[in-house]
Amino acid sequence: MSLFDTIKQNLPSSGKSIGTEAGIGQVNKYTPATMNRTVGSVGAITDLANGKWDAVGHRVIGSGLLNQVFPGLSGIASQMAYWGTPVQLLGGITPADAKRLYGDLRGHRLAKKNLWLLEVSSRLKGGKENTVGGWNTGLFNLFATEVEYAPFIISGEKRRVGGALVDAVQGNEPVELRLTTMDDQVGTLKRWYAAHHAAVAADDGTVGVPADYAITIKVVHSFITSESGEAGYKNIGLFRPANMEVSLSRREDGLQEVQLTFSQLDTFMKP
Repeated sequence: MSLFDTIKQNLPSSGKSIGTEAGIGQVNKYTPATMNRTVGSVGAITDLANGKWDAVGHRVIGSGLLNQVFPGLSGIASQMAYWGTPVQLLGGITPADAKRLYGDLRGHRLAKKNLWLLEVSSRLKGGKENTVGGWNTGLFNLFATEVEYAPFIISGEKRRVGGALVDAVQGNEPVELRLTTMDDQVGTLKRWYAAHHAAVAADDGTVGVPADYAITIKVVHSFITSESGEAGYKNIGLFRPANMEVSLSRREDGLQEVQLTFSQLDTFMKP
């Protein structure tokens, strides 16, 4: 029968303090004094009283007592101590926990902000969708550098009832989408935007109908082609022109960028 089996059989179940005293007596009975000092009988019996058998095993292996039976076991013990010791450089967790967290993170493919697909199309002028140079141009996906928008906006207010506040939700708000894009020398995208702007509000004071100027904008995250983007997260909606900003400067030799702002049409309308 092993040392720990003997201690476990003779360990009373009436409480931790009684179990600790009885266990220490068993250790002193069956092991020499030098072994007791090496293993740390008080700590070992405390672990036994708490049912921490793994901790007892670590104490025995780390003591070096089994090196004569299993050569090289001290190296294993040092590795176990390393992987089980909290490290401040790792945020106070053990290397074993850090390895587990890294494994969990590595199992997920994180989305990258520079990988996205932009599709812009409309029925204006009868153009075909994604026809380069047409009114529904695929140049947006080629020239666009940044897209900023909040896909979900809910408005509401807080109303006081006695000493408490009640959240009164009013409903959805239209999405504002800001697109930063380059353009070619003939101004294809600026002409495209100007035509849709005129369809919304003409110079003669009349306004058009959404069926003529509605713009379908689709943004796919983490993918750059239509085929691969089927599994990606996407947002799609109907928009109208809202604002176009152009910045020109002779102080720098760079590509011209145009900021286009689109406002969502009726929130209940879907492409």
